Amino acid sequence: MRGKRKWVSGMTDFVFLLPAFVLFTAVIAIPFIQAVGIAFTNWDGLSKTYQFNGLTNLTALFKDAQTANAVKNTLLYTIATCVGVNVLALAITVGLNANIIGARFLKSAMFAPIIASLVITAFIWGRIYGDVFPINFGMPTPLTNTKTVVLGIAAMCLWRDTGLAMVIYNAGLQSVPEELKEAARVDGANAWQTFWRVTFPMLAPAVTTCVTLWLGYGLKVFDYPKVATNGGPGKASETFCIFVYNHFFTNNRAGYGQMAALVMLIAVVIMTSAVTKILRKREVQM
Repeated sequence: MRGKRKWVSGMTDFVFLLPAFVLFTAVIAIPFIQAVGIAFTNWDGLSKTYQFNGLTNLTALFKDAQTANAVKNTLLYTIATCVGVNVLALAITVGLNANIIGARFLKSAMFAPIIASLVITAFIWGRIYGDVFPINFGMPTPLTNTKTVVLGIAAMCLWRDTGLAMVIYNAGLQSVPEELKEAARVDGANAWQTFWRVTFPMLAPAVTTCVTLWLGYGLKVFDYPKVATNGGPGKASETFCIFVYNHFFTNNRAGYGQMAALVMLIAVVIMTSAVTKILRKREVQM
């Protein structure tokens, strides 16, 4: 009887999971397997026939000068946004939790930009850079300068995403026992020492979450540079995702573009996994 109940329970779980499994297989698993195969062909994205070309696409990818440019732009954007969002969010969160008048309103105001989509954010800041900066501040838009365009795009991410990171850090701060802070103050610790020795170690899980999230977001960024500059001026803001898009859809080199996408996927998985593992170890040490 007990075995029959267990079998019925297992079948019930299977029936509930089956729709999600079928959807995952049809939408993600099968296309992914097909995409891996396409990466080793010379398909142009339109023809009904194509030939297997082995590692030709992979070899060409590492010899392509534009690959290095796209990687450089992507890494610069990732570092700027990952560091910027986390430092800003943590600093603002700690400041707003220091019994400041209107802290709740300020928290809501800081979170509000996350409501806007990435595309809308790029449009808004494209207009701000193009109209407000030259007229009100006498400053040229950073989007037309090859040296500042990536940082200008990164600022869009800081404006939109800092509020979300603040929510994560604020949740971490609320979990820090006041008794520990009070004990540190009784022992003579100043505000900075209390934060660095007591509060920050307790925020290790939040730091791991935020750093990993924005590392992944940065490595696969597409919307901001695509809408704001379309990878320009020239190729100065072409990220690796735009590089993949251009080859797959614009240059009719679907096989080459798919190989680039496959390499990007592997790189993102390795980098995010490694950073997460390192930060998790740090949590234990703290």
